[in-house]
Order: sequence, then C-alpha cells, then structure tokens
Amino acid sequence: MTGFIIACAAMIAAALLWILLPLLRTKSADAATSSKERRLSALAIALFVPALAATLYVTLSKWNWNEADATMAREQQMDELLDQLKAKLAENPNDVNGWLLLGRSYGSMGKYALAVDAFQNAYDKSQGENVEAVIGLGEALAMTDEASLTGRAGRLFEEALAKAPNHPKALWYASIAALQSGDLRKGRDRLQLLLAQNPPQELRSVLERQIQDLNQQLNEAGQGGPAATAASEGAPAATQRSIRVAVSIAPNVREQLKGGPLPLFILARDPSAGGPPLAVQRHSSSDLPLTVELSERDAMIAARTIASVPRVQVVARLSRSGTPQAQSGDYYGEAEYDFSKASGAGGSTLNITIDRAVP
Repeated sequence: MTGFIIACAAMIAAALLWILLPLLRTKSADAATSSKERRLSALAIALFVPALAATLYVTLSKWNWNEADATMAREQQMDELLDQLKAKLAENPNDVNGWLLLGRSYGSMGKYALAVDAFQNAYDKSQGENVEAVIGLGEALAMTDEASLTGRAGRLFEEALAKAPNHPKALWYASIAALQSGDLRKGRDRLQLLLAQNPPQELRSVLERQIQDLNQQLNEAGQGGPAATAASEGAPAATQRSIRVAVSIAPNVREQLKGGPLPLFILARDPSAGGPPLAVQRHSSSDLPLTVELSERDAMIAARTIASVPRVQVVARLSRSGTPQAQSGDYYGEAEYDFSKASGAGGSTLNITIDRAVP
C-alpha cells in the first residue's frame, strides 16, 4: 500500500511539472510583466490538482482502506505468532504438536513448501506414527506437486489409511491417487466410504456425481459385473477422443527466456467448470515448436477426460515454478476446441502460439 501511495504521488508530481513549467517560463518582456499572474496560476494549480485527485479517488474508489489496514495487521500478527512458535520449536524440537501447528499455519497461508518442512519434522519426530503428521505431509506434497499423488504423497495416504481406515481427508486424497493411477474401482470404493460418513450436502452432491460417473465407466470397461463383461466380449475397442495440438512460441517471448529450458505444460480444461485439467502433458521449452496429441489417456482423473465435454480450452504454458498451476511470470497461449465441429478421431490441428505472460 505504501508503494502504491508513493507511485500516485510521483505521477501527480510529474503531471504538475508538465503543467507548471510552461507557466513559470518567461519568454519576453511582455511575459515578464505578467510573471506575478503566472506564479499565482501555478500556485493555484499546484494546490487544486492534488486536492481534486485525492477527492476523486476517495469518492470513486472502491478500495476499503479499513479492510486493507486490518488485513495487514492480521498478517503482522500471524508473522509474530509464527516467529514465537518457531522460537519454541528451536528450544523443544521434539514437540510434534508444535510442528503440526506450524505446518497447518503455513498450509492455510498457501506456503506449501514451508508446510512440507514442518510436517516432515512432525513425521520424523513421531517416527511416522502420528496420523495427522502423515496426512499433513501428504497433503502439503500434493499441493506442491500434483504428480506426487502417484508417488510419495500417494504412499503416505495409503500409510494413513492403514492406521485410520475411515479418516475423511485420507480417503479423499487416496481416492484421487487411485483414480490418477487408473484404479477406478479402488477410487470409487474410497469415495463410497467417504459418502457413508454423512458429509455436508454440498460435498455429498459432488461425491454422488463422481461415484455415478465411475460406476458408468466401470460398466463401459466391462468391470461392472458379468452382464457388462458379456456385453463387451467381441466388441471392438472404442475409439479414443483426441486433439492434435501444434504449439509454437512468439519471437518476443523467446527473446525473454533466459537460463535453462522451462517446463512446458499442454493441458485441456472444461471452459464451463473448474477442477483439475481433463488432460495434461509435460514437455520442455527446448522442444518448441512441437505437435502433440492430447487424448483420454492423458487424464489426471480417470472419471474426467476430454470425452466428457463437448468442447475444451487448450492451454500451452511455460512454467517458471515447474508446476501446472499458473503463476505470475509464466508465458502461455490458449485456444478453444469444439469437438462437434471436428471430423475424425483427432479432428483438425489446433494451433497455439505462446505469446503472453501471466500478470
């Protein structure tokens, strides 16, 4: 906020100089006779313009100064409390509950890398026996890198379920991990266990839809029982939906790339809904230009693929953070693809140029 005010003051000063300098210059004897009037005009403008700017800003701006001050005060208070907690942990490093509190605090602030360190300490100090430490570490790892759900984070949630089979958060993340690994039945079964715990209505609706989608996929895959298996015998394999995407990079963006190559994520999303991408591939900026084919096999969650929507938004993003989530400073390009207007399994090629930056 201080920087914003300084910037505003600087712009007002620049505007005043631009207006006042011509008034203060004396170019002839006739102008010299009116120098007093010029100085009076300059003084009036110097007082009037800042006053008018401040009045208009206060009147028309929707900025809540009280809320901004309160937010800043809360952040300062949180920083002070965290400093006190870290000081206590330095004196008593075996305090598992203290490490858990620190990890939860960092997680609520979105500082997941720091949360990983805190939960790792809790995990180590408890020798992996504290369920909350196991789940907290798995969640922080998953939030830092979604791919870890098929790696260490997924193993941690399995470990947590072995200790607490009905833990809601462990069931949720373990179901996502199972779906990402392609085990639809295990993912569905865990969602059903979560649904049986009488969750809030909003979550219940989400779980019911997800379970219904998985049941349909299991039936289509011939895993829903003898009837489904018999119906699928001798049937030809279904043609998978796919999108051919040609990705290039604008010259002005290429000139700004410094250092080593950046991860390149090519992903498809449902433009009418949020949630994880329907398909995603990882490449490198050194591969550009390139052409790839996004298909149902590239789904992050088996129940949500590009076959479940009529059109998708395809994004090609060069990630400075190394994660698929958009961060300020990333470079990207995007385009929409309508399956109803495409012919054949892959349809026409969708051309995307990486030509802008995430603000």
